[in-house]
Amino acid sequence: MKNIAKKFLDLHPELEKIEFIYVDFNGIPRGKNASPKTLIKAFDGGLRMPISSFVLDIWGDNPKGTGLIMTGDGDAICRPVASSLAVTPWNSRNTAQCLVSTEDGDGKPIFADPRHILSKVLDRFTKLGLKPVIAPEMEFYLIDNKLQANGHPQTPLIPGSHRRYQDVQLLNLSEMDDFEGFFTLVEKSAHSLGIPAETAIKECAPGQFEINLLHHDDALLMADQTFLLKRLIKNCARQFNMNATFMAKPFSDEAGNGMHVHLSVVDKDGNNVFTMDKNKQPQGLFSQSIAGLLKTTPDFLSFYAPHSNSYRRLVHNADHAPTTLSWGNENRTALIRLPEASAEATRLEFRVASADSNPYLVFASVLASVYAGIQGKLPLDKETIGNAHAQHPPSLGVTWREAVEKTSVSSLVKDFFGEQFQQCYKCVKESEIKRFESTITDFEYHSYLRCL
Repeated sequence: MKNIAKKFLDLHPELEKIEFIYVDFNGIPRGKNASPKTLIKAFDGGLRMPISSFVLDIWGDNPKGTGLIMTGDGDAICRPVASSLAVTPWNSRNTAQCLVSTEDGDGKPIFADPRHILSKVLDRFTKLGLKPVIAPEMEFYLIDNKLQANGHPQTPLIPGSHRRYQDVQLLNLSEMDDFEGFFTLVEKSAHSLGIPAETAIKECAPGQFEINLLHHDDALLMADQTFLLKRLIKNCARQFNMNATFMAKPFSDEAGNGMHVHLSVVDKDGNNVFTMDKNKQPQGLFSQSIAGLLKTTPDFLSFYAPHSNSYRRLVHNADHAPTTLSWGNENRTALIRLPEASAEATRLEFRVASADSNPYLVFASVLASVYAGIQGKLPLDKETIGNAHAQHPPSLGVTWREAVEKTSVSSLVKDFFGEQFQQCYKCVKESEIKRFESTITDFEYHSYLRCL
């Protein structure tokens, strides 16, 4: 492995620094900057990070109760993920980045590392002789780097004017042209980092866009690429005096940001095991996979909607964000949409995850549900035709606290993610909930301070 580091440094003698990156519970990039020569040290097992830094809250603090601080706050050994090692085009200094995966001194995976959570789920599919084929669609907003006086975001100025974007303009190519420089840098950066960004479109809100990744059968690599794409987009936006946000609902009156997950499963020969009959009804493993998702999505909802703001997107009968446990052919109101496709491309689209989620935990959750459906040979409910919101109860239209509580007591989450991870996640989220519930907002002051 040390040869990988030496070869990379020989190819890039101009490097000034390397960013070593790992992913915390909330999907936030954390790590350290180091000199290029540290890369050799890292491949030799000499790079370490505190284990407690995986279980930080959204403000970067360690909540009490995780059991990781007062026991000594030990370090984890950081193993570079060789496939992620690449030069980043957006930095002012010559910089490379490298993801790391963590283990203890005995070589055992750190329980809190989201990469290991996904890897463990994938091991179960390997034992069945199956490989998930997965790809996300990432929605985000480009916003002005200057916030409004009240701290709220605003859309960028239309080039050559003093007006801001206000119209929906779904799939509008002119608006894509307005941001051509940004998307060119995104494309160049994705290519440099080996990220298979396939298409970019204008989404259904002012300043909202979507970038899709090309599917492949290495779900762990796809999670790496999804995480790095989000970071890439945010860094590219800064080069054009904008910010990119994956916040689930940055504007109360506009569409939310989702991360739709497309999934199929292939056997050891690469054949798609998701099949449908002539009436477009899922059969066999495909049927069982959908049934598993419908039955167990509530257990994993707090991973799909991990923040307070996430639940502003999951409003019943308000938008395309699903709130019901339903499936349907080409039905964007359902939790699971089955896109029109050839036999080889038959797949499902899982639509509940918001763009603010941790892609490792999202993929792990989806695949855990699919595995549970296959192993349990679960029967599939009837297809929903038409508006799913009008035909089913809002099973996913719950509060943040309810979702976290469901996850914290789920035997399925405990089985797939581990009890220690489950309890630490509960601790982090309950700490965040408590702080949100105890904070007096500007809106409260505006509503009550003078009139009461």
